[in-house]
Amino acid sequence: MPILTFHRMFPDTLPPLRADKSALGTIPSAAFQYCEAMRAASAHGWYVFPPFDIRLRWTGSDVLWFKDGTWETLTQVRLPEFEALWDANVPTDMRGLAPPFLTGVQVRGIVQVWSGLLVESAEGWNTLVRPIVNAPQSHLFVPYEGVIETDRFAPCPLFTNLQLTSTEVVIDLLRHRPLFQVQPVRRECYAESAHDSEDRDAFGEGTVGLTEAQWRGFRRTIRTDLQDDPHYSGSYASDVRKRAKRG
Repeated sequence: MPILTFHRMFPDTLPPLRADKSALGTIPSAAFQYCEAMRAASAHGWYVFPPFDIRLRWTGSDVLWFKDGTWETLTQVRLPEFEALWDANVPTDMRGLAPPFLTGVQVRGIVQVWSGLLVESAEGWNTLVRPIVNAPQSHLFVPYEGVIETDRFAPCPLFTNLQLTSTEVVIDLLRHRPLFQVQPVRRECYAESAHDSEDRDAFGEGTVGLTEAQWRGFRRTIRTDLQDDPHYSGSYASDVRKRAKRG
């Protein structure tokens, strides 16, 4: 089984797009050339799109959505054409239970957007839903982050919760523009056992500080002004990319 499997329920939904090292072409060219850490983070996962063009407005108390030329208070948005498609293809007991695409959450200014996708993951793998990595974020809304156990609760509707942050302005979520990013993550990576850490005095006040082996390792991670310094601009990126090719 693949690590993540996406099931496209809504025909108009764009398939998830593999994230790219340039963060949709937005990171500086120098960072793209030399900062392998930034490139790797940007390329981890997939971009997910809104199911259709969505227009919202937040008054500060109510969330409105634009429908057929008028603004309506957002509660739940269900598309009749999708409900018909759903009822024609699901088991009998699931008829009439098509998920809504937009939901106004009880908390002020929060909107839940369903992508039109379901997601499931291989055993031990979960799905991190988050804002798009290293790309400029809209000042009109902020996607919340969440980890979903999509190996146990699967397939699961793939959605995001948006906190609208600006009032009385039009907020357009366009179907061809990525709205959020998903990344596979092992369950043990965020378990309590993964947060075992230790705080040490590096200069060894009354105790042993960094060992000689650790100082050698530190030297390999930094650049200095010494003439015999083996580091050069982009050496980290070069080493990581060579190792990736070998692996």
